[in-house]
Amino acid sequence: QPRRGPSASAMAPRGGDEAARPLLPGSAPEAGAYGTWSVVLVYLGLGSILMGTYVWGVVTLFQRYGTAMRLWGRIGEPGNEALLHTYYISILAAAVGFFPSLAYALRVAPKLPRRTVNLICGSFAGFYLTEMAWMPMCVAYIIHRQEIIYVAIRLQLAVSGIFALVWLAAKLFAIPSDVGRGAGPVLRAAGLLGTAIFALHCAILDAVVWPPNFK
Repeated sequence: QPRRGPSASAMAPRGGDEAARPLLPGSAPEAGAYGTWSVVLVYLGLGSILMGTYVWGVVTLFQRYGTAMRLWGRIGEPGNEALLHTYYISILAAAVGFFPSLAYALRVAPKLPRRTVNLICGSFAGFYLTEMAWMPMCVAYIIHRQEIIYVAIRLQLAVSGIFALVWLAAKLFAIPSDVGRGAGPVLRAAGLLGTAIFALHCAILDAVVWPPNFK
């Protein structure tokens, strides 16, 4: 008897197989919706909580002192205008750069293996979670001026800076080139540049330059 070919039902993709198909034969499957939701929850969910701590800190300082400039330490004093303005420009650039970084992550995450999504989102989550302690500790130091709080702030900023650099390295080197190119040259370049500006601001200005001026 002639052999029958595979039935149409056997050839059709099952349920979610298409969304989780391997990038290449033998490679890890794509993250699909897991990648998208991981980016949303980390970049926007944890990011919103971090912004809430900043708002709380500024409001608290205004209620106590009528200003939040104490957060700048000596950077806000006369004669340090150049450094203060450098900070303003860098903060603005990092804030603007966050959005193409987010857009690029949303574009590539569904096409990445889960392990790469976990590396990118895990390192950024580590940055957010450690950074959430910064504003409460700054407010506590301004009020109580205790050395142990200052030391804790410096350690926290160092750890947050390391997480930011790992996040940057993951975006630069862990994303397969074909997936990165699939996002388009403009979005890819803008996303990587935004990530670099954000991470380097946190790792250099925040973790290295600001602490000695805060004490």
